[in-house]
Parts: sequence; C-alpha cells; structure tokens
Amino acid sequence: MKKLLWLVLALVGVNVSMSVQASDAMNSAKPIHNMFDAMREHDGKKLLAQFSPNAMLQRAGKGSEVKTNDLAKFADFVSKTDKYLDEKLLSVNISISDNLASVWTPYAFYLDGKLSHCGVNSFQLVKFEQTWKIVYLIDNTHSGDCKVFIKKYSH
Repeated sequence: MKKLLWLVLALVGVNVSMSVQASDAMNSAKPIHNMFDAMREHDGKKLLAQFSPNAMLQRAGKGSEVKTNDLAKFADFVSKTDKYLDEKLLSVNISISDNLASVWTPYAFYLDGKLSHCGVNSFQLVKFEQTWKIVYLIDNTHSGDCKVFIKKYSH
C-alpha cells in the first residue's frame, strides 16, 4: 500500500511540475503574442510595452550582415501605417530557466493579406519580478520558397 501511495504522489508531482512548466512557457510567450497583436492593431505603445527599456531589435542579413533597427521608429511605423501587418507563427519552441526564456519560431509575414516573406524569429526574454519582457529580438528572412518553408514548419 505504501508503494502505491508513493507512486501516486510521484505521478501527481510530475503532473504538477509539467503544469507549472507549461504555465511558465505560456506566460513567457505572452509578450510575443501581444507584440504581434499590437502590429495587427496598429498600436505602437502596446508594441513597445512588450519590450524592456533597453531592448535590441536586429535582422540577420545575407553573409555576415546584422542590421540593428530602432525599436521606437518601428513602433511609430506600426502606429502610422495603413497596411495590415500580420505575422503568423508556424511553431514555437520555448526554453526556460528561472527568469530567462529563449523562444525560436519560424514565421510567415503577410502584408495586406498577401504573403510578403518568411523566416525565423529568435527572442530572448527576461522575467522582471512577475512580468516577462523581450530584451532581444533577432530575425532573418528565408531566401527560398516561402510556401515550402511554411509547409515544413507548420504543425
């Protein structure tokens, strides 16, 4: 009977641990989803609120090119554009250790409902007290066929 009780307690502990991990993963990804909602809503203030004050936004280009973008200018563009900006995440891979999260996600970007480009986002997030914030975002654009890329990463 004692062995059965320990087995049940161990299984409950595993389930609680998995539940906490799933909850952490969902919470850490919230600023990412909020950022893309802000883009669709043309809400630059909401977009900026997802980032830490000194966050960095970069794009990895061809070869060794890495371009740093001004986050405030990007948020201003989001607020002012009349274009519908819609980035769809194809899959989301999250790794968490305490207050640090890393999120890798292929994406497809649609401009006014038409596929514009695709690629991969890599986010680094930090949990400040109880709130996750994006501290670093680097992305790239896929140089091949986006339809093939989307099919490869869609789950």
